[in-house]
Amino acid sequence: MISNQSLGRPNTQYLKSNPITTVSQSLKVRPNFLSAWLRNPKQVGAVLPSSDGLTNTMAAQIKRGPGLTIELGAGTGAVTAALLSRGIKPDHLILVEKDRILAKELDHHFPALRVLEGDAARLQQLLRKSGLGLADNVVSSLPLLSMRTLTRIRVLSQVFAILQPDGKLVQFTYSPRPPVPERLAHSLGIAGKRIERVLWNLPPANVWVYERTHENMAVIRPKIDARHRGATGRPLA
Repeated sequence: MISNQSLGRPNTQYLKSNPITTVSQSLKVRPNFLSAWLRNPKQVGAVLPSSDGLTNTMAAQIKRGPGLTIELGAGTGAVTAALLSRGIKPDHLILVEKDRILAKELDHHFPALRVLEGDAARLQQLLRKSGLGLADNVVSSLPLLSMRTLTRIRVLSQVFAILQPDGKLVQFTYSPRPPVPERLAHSLGIAGKRIERVLWNLPPANVWVYERTHENMAVIRPKIDARHRGATGRPLA
């Protein structure tokens, strides 16, 4: 996704944008993002960039701490910049991007961050190869509702396989429907809550937060090694 923020130069303060200015500036589409959308519209999900209002709302759901934050579908760095502005340390933020050109652009604009080029449906494998452990947060700009059902299930299963028991998934969608259908959420042992509807985004977007249900946490927690949580998270099972 794209922001009107200068890539690699995140704001030093977490401020709300002027909505009129945000909508106007959000129409400036970067060529690499547009070409990625043309290559795979279902993967990128939207041709218009995300507003600061949307990216800041997503970043606001993340608590600063020693654990990892994984960003899925980082695109050209709009949410990334908001997360850095929020105070997430560069060595605690991992970017995952499937599109090769966008991954290289992310690596160029955010040299202090680790960028993993690969598919979110193979998230565990990507993290293992990089020696990374469990994460506290996953922030996703993936178009879940545009995916095939099996792909969506694989992605969500991978996300909650690499999250701490009390970890959260922050996901946005343009649809008025939940990004994770209720029946699927129930089968995965997770529950979602819409945090905010960002009207000054084109198109308007909804930000959701998903966490494990209390019943699922009771099952998952004993299975996770209770070692000290470091900057790279606990080792993956």
